Amino acid sequence: MKRIRIAGLCLVAAFAISAVAAASASATAPEIGRCIKKAKAEGKGYTSATCTVKGEGLKAKYEWSPGTGKGRFTTTGGIGVLTTVGGSEVECKTESSAGEYKPGGNNKEEAGLVVTFTGCKASGLSCTTKGAKSGELITNELEGVVGWENKALKKTDLELSPAKSVTSGLFIEFECVGLLVKVKGHVLVPIKNDAMKETEILKFVAKKGKQKPEKWEESPEKAILEASFSSFNGGAFEQSGQNVTSTIKGEEKLELNAVV
Repeated sequence: MKRIRIAGLCLVAAFAISAVAAASASATAPEIGRCIKKAKAEGKGYTSATCTVKGEGLKAKYEWSPGTGKGRFTTTGGIGVLTTVGGSEVECKTESSAGEYKPGGNNKEEAGLVVTFTGCKASGLSCTTKGAKSGELITNELEGVVGWENKALKKTDLELSPAKSVTSGLFIEFECVGLLVKVKGHVLVPIKNDAMKETEILKFVAKKGKQKPEKWEESPEKAILEASFSSFNGGAFEQSGQNVTSTIKGEEKLELNAVV
């Protein structure tokens, strides 16, 4: 069954992802935190309100504080499409989720993200995760981490993948009136850095089932999605990509800092 649409599967978290293959790449990546104005300009610090220009003495008006004060965030999005290289597609009308920035560690990760999609159909037939409402898809728990797409150009990507606690290793599994769909792997999305903000718009872009980008520059392996569409349990997986735009909103202004 071809041309089965679904809205943005694995979606958005904000500033992060996890993946064993990506662990080495994340070690040198920018960190999440806050640029805070000092009570008095002195010592060492930063001259800009984004903590991207270093300074001393009277110029050191700001200081960098790694991590978050309030770690929760939500996401909302509209129509998105998951497409395999073979042409199979799935679509949903809306997306929403909630998660949190992972406390401690290297301030590059996020966890506990669960995404819900509504109005999901495949060739006009309703798609549903087991136990959910008709037309509703709910992902397994997802994780995230930040890595370099191009360090020289300061281009960073967020990678999302199933949490380590998900024993099936799947983003999601659902049925569309007899058609079984499974999604696994990782997905990358460009994410801006060096700006303090409460909201971020992430644009997942794919063409003919191939995501852009597909890998971090420091990783030898691609980070791609794979989907299986089958009338029977056991359909073959093939490379897939997703197109969807989602907005992340946090509880405070945060920055992904590529300078600190």
